[in-house]
Amino acid sequence: MTTDLLLGVDVGATGIKTGFFSPDGKLVALAGRRNGPVSQPGGEANWLIWDADDIWGKICQCIRECLPKIGDPARVRAVACTGFGADGVPMSTDGERLYPFISWHDSRTLPQCQELSKRVGDSTIFGVTGYHNYSINTLNRLLWYRQNRPDILEKTHRWLQMQDYIAFRFSGEYTTECTIASTTMMLNLSSRSWSTTLLNAAGIDPDILPSTVEAGTQIGAITAQAAKETGLRAGTPVVTGGHDCEIAVLGAGVSDPSTFIDITGTWEILIASLDYFRPEQTHFEHGLDFECHALPGKWICQSLMIAGGVIEWVRGQFYRDVAEEQVYAAMFGDAEQPSGGVYVLPSFMRGMGPAASQNALGTVLGLTTATTRGQVVRAALEGLCFQLRQQVEAIQHAVGMTAQRLRVVGGGQKNPLWLQMKADMTGLPVEVTTHPEITLLGVALLAGVGAGVYADVEQALGQIAFPVETVEPNADARDGYAERYARVYSHIAQDLCGVYEAVARNL
Repeated sequence: MTTDLLLGVDVGATGIKTGFFSPDGKLVALAGRRNGPVSQPGGEANWLIWDADDIWGKICQCIRECLPKIGDPARVRAVACTGFGADGVPMSTDGERLYPFISWHDSRTLPQCQELSKRVGDSTIFGVTGYHNYSINTLNRLLWYRQNRPDILEKTHRWLQMQDYIAFRFSGEYTTECTIASTTMMLNLSSRSWSTTLLNAAGIDPDILPSTVEAGTQIGAITAQAAKETGLRAGTPVVTGGHDCEIAVLGAGVSDPSTFIDITGTWEILIASLDYFRPEQTHFEHGLDFECHALPGKWICQSLMIAGGVIEWVRGQFYRDVAEEQVYAAMFGDAEQPSGGVYVLPSFMRGMGPAASQNALGTVLGLTTATTRGQVVRAALEGLCFQLRQQVEAIQHAVGMTAQRLRVVGGGQKNPLWLQMKADMTGLPVEVTTHPEITLLGVALLAGVGAGVYADVEQALGQIAFPVETVEPNADARDGYAERYARVYSHIAQDLCGVYEAVARNL
């Protein structure tokens, strides 16, 4: 067993990584490449796609870069892939892509989103799929095809999400699994099967969708062609991975429902684990979504919020004069000062996030001629943490469980000031994972489950140490933030709702 290795692949929006792990969770080899959407050749100016051949090529490069460190490829017991949700591609019977992967950065499906809301109703969509009707959801993409490229749908043999497509490149199999299917807005979350109600509403043939299986299921083996391209051994098991949110929960070592996961990057995703799926109108109003968990028979409740994207906006507006290698130190150094009565409502993505039901837009309040850029940074960080507190309370109410701690993963875990604010705002201990590659570890564990290295996910988690460092809340700071939250922040979106609607009408 000590010679076995498990391979995890992570296709992220900004980076692609491959990691080889021993069954006890030790990272043996790691490689990465940059990733990002590109303009669609021949498309309109704002059409953005993923270059699927480039992504597959970078995965192959990363694997080959790691091979000298692992020696014999026969040591690899299995491979599984994780990454972002929503984005998929139509495939022909002979395994060719019929159209590019439309990226979630692309806004072309906003009209279809609005039309689907009228056809079905957002409450019905939420009740069936656990999802708000975001324009980037896969069903809106398929409706776009139905209305703009019906010829493509007529030739489509199978629709594959990004992780499904990578599994296809490894194995030649057309498959999907429940967690990534959850991001399509086509899955009946109660039954973990495709919703004929929603597919019929968009005029989509259910036969183009693969059958759903659970995460950690072996679905095939490395083909001779994939072995030639990657350097892996033909016949190596290929296992379903899953959506990166659920995979990060596994990689953080969390199975206790009272530990909420806080994934912080460009987006911040707050996650709680559930034994049931019972969506209510109040969950919808608070901007909560539900997905299938990577643990069979379980679900997650989550809040999707813009986070690092707000910090990047502040950086771009106020710190253009600072050298790249010094900019973050300068920003967070300046943010050590009080915010001076400045407040930021971080609703920078209209229609998404906790204040979506108030039609909120990103808002900065309290500016004066004496306001410094450091105070704006501080207010932005505080706004993100006020938002986090709001959603901790919303999820606690939704799941009937009081959080005992937050376990933080992602880029936000590297910032001590931000971590202390999270603890002070929520009043919860903040646990920072110290494993270097949480998401890759999580998907590697699923590869091991599918290959029989572990009996199940629970056994896998029991074999691995998940060290954390804890940031405790400061009582005085907690009380001060609680008063500001109650008196000011909690009122901004609701009190300005009419203003936001007027602004939107005149955009």
